[in-house]
Amino acid sequence: MRSSFLRLAPAALVVSTVVACGSAEQTVPLVEPLTSGVGGDESSGAGGSGGEGGGDVGPKVCPDATAVHAVSPAQSNLLFLIDRSGSMHIRVGTAGDTRWSLTKAGLFEIFDALPPATVGGLSLFPWGDKPVTCCKITAANNVACNACADGSLPSPESRCEPGSYASLPIPLAPLDTAQVDQMKALASTVDDEFYWGTPLAPALSGSIAALSNMKLPGVTSIVLLTDGQPTSCDTPGDATANDIQRVVEAAAKGAGQAVRTYVVGVYDTANGANPEYLSYVAQAAGTGRYAGCEANDDCAYPVNTKSFASDLSLAMQDIALDAMSCSFDVPETMGGVPAYDKLNVTVESGGTNTVVAQDTTHGDGWDYLPGKKQFQLYGAACEVLKSDPSAKVEVVIGCETVGS
Repeated sequence: MRSSFLRLAPAALVVSTVVACGSAEQTVPLVEPLTSGVGGDESSGAGGSGGEGGGDVGPKVCPDATAVHAVSPAQSNLLFLIDRSGSMHIRVGTAGDTRWSLTKAGLFEIFDALPPATVGGLSLFPWGDKPVTCCKITAANNVACNACADGSLPSPESRCEPGSYASLPIPLAPLDTAQVDQMKALASTVDDEFYWGTPLAPALSGSIAALSNMKLPGVTSIVLLTDGQPTSCDTPGDATANDIQRVVEAAAKGAGQAVRTYVVGVYDTANGANPEYLSYVAQAAGTGRYAGCEANDDCAYPVNTKSFASDLSLAMQDIALDAMSCSFDVPETMGGVPAYDKLNVTVESGGTNTVVAQDTTHGDGWDYLPGKKQFQLYGAACEVLKSDPSAKVEVVIGCETVGS
């Protein structure tokens, strides 16, 4: 039975796209709903030329609009890329929970809560090595591998090779009961296993390559959860393999290929992830939690050990809502080529219709995602959609883009 802790209703959310006439006055909220007049079909833009039918065909933001499109959120494709390194067995609290057991519980909750139409999959890292038997979590709650003889720890060839992550253990598919059950089963196979190293860069770059090759419709995102820094991939021939810059470059490359990476970090002073490092990764991926987060090294989603379960739940909810509610397919014009410089976006909520300006800084507005097949709302407009499932977004085509 699916949980209801997420207020996700992508099927009910309708966004209209309007190509509008640009002027500074249009960026203020409109107190009356936009209307398409009489002479054209609002959802298709058919017949949308001004002056016919006894009145303005386009909405007030652009009376001469050539098309007004009602759009629904784009298909959401989510790959959960989860750290299963040995440190995930570090204990949290006094009830016998571990980072892994609490992470798995949070994952299962989000798996059950996501709408079945969501396309989802699961991958774990490190991948490619056998589990280690000579390491343990000590009574002091630290990782200790003192019992490991020379040569007993796995060499980096498999876990540090991006190709090891190019074949997803649970490939992306609609999250029906069978798919969710497979994802849960994979996560449960490592409950008692200890895996060596944290190959962040290979895991992320290999996963991005796998998703890029799938060429999925809609918007594709990775939810990366880790409790540490990159480790155990350096060799004499590659001494900087554990540099966080490798992870940052992978995230940036993914963003350029229309694969976004949301970053969740388990923070626990010296025994957890580095907030500054993970913030760099989120910045490069274009998925910072809020505008200006880079100034505080706070762009990744924090999970603190003292509030692990609630932090993880809130992070997963926010990521899912952002990925599913605020991204939309760009409508095509009659000639099949979107009018990129003559597209405007409006959001209607609570009887107020607001023109959202394009904002290429992604602080508060909308902007195209790489490839310009989808656009994303940021800031206040996205928050409206998260909180109001009945909100409507319109894309209006035909007038100069506001804020571009």
